[in-house]
Amino acid sequence: MRSAMRAAPVVRLLVAALVSLPALANAAGGAGDRVLYRYTDERGIVVLNEVVPPEYVAKGYEILTPTGRVLEVVPPQPSPEEYAAKRRQEVQKEADRRLLKRYNSIADIESARTRKLAIVEQDMAIMRSNIASLVRQIAEEEAAAARTQRSGREVALELLRRIADLQKEVSVLRERLSQRAGEARSIGAEFDKAVARYTELTARS
Repeated sequence: MRSAMRAAPVVRLLVAALVSLPALANAAGGAGDRVLYRYTDERGIVVLNEVVPPEYVAKGYEILTPTGRVLEVVPPQPSPEEYAAKRRQEVQKEADRRLLKRYNSIADIESARTRKLAIVEQDMAIMRSNIASLVRQIAEEEAAAARTQRSGREVALELLRRIADLQKEVSVLRERLSQRAGEARSIGAEFDKAVARYTELTARS
């Protein structure tokens, strides 16, 4: 049976198929391994055929014996949106598993927050100290340059370069300090989220 059997009413299609298929299977010989496929075409008509055209595979189909017994139901392939949603669910499920495995309580999460922030705060304190030291050096060098100018002499090029280098170091350190401050805020937000999610998960159990 190379051509598809079609009928708008599903019941009518199945009845016709169940009546005719056993005779066809017996006539073909060796039909024990033979299967049929049932799918819906672009007009919404249920089709029983020996193959599923490629354009209908993604919509799902059923595999039947010649007597009409369903062997397998192949579900429709998910749309890109459905696949993305499913992937997000899987990622969230894995994240939840790791969260519950890592922490035994909210206190554990807060303790981890404190330790992580302490490292960042220590780095920031060192940077602030270095900036303050450099600013003092700049002030001293600029004062020396001012005294030289007041005396009517020309400020040495080496002194001007040293001041410029110190100012550049301060600029770099302030940029790094700003970045670390941003990291501290991100860490705080990350642990706020962990606390909220942990509370939600443990409330379910």
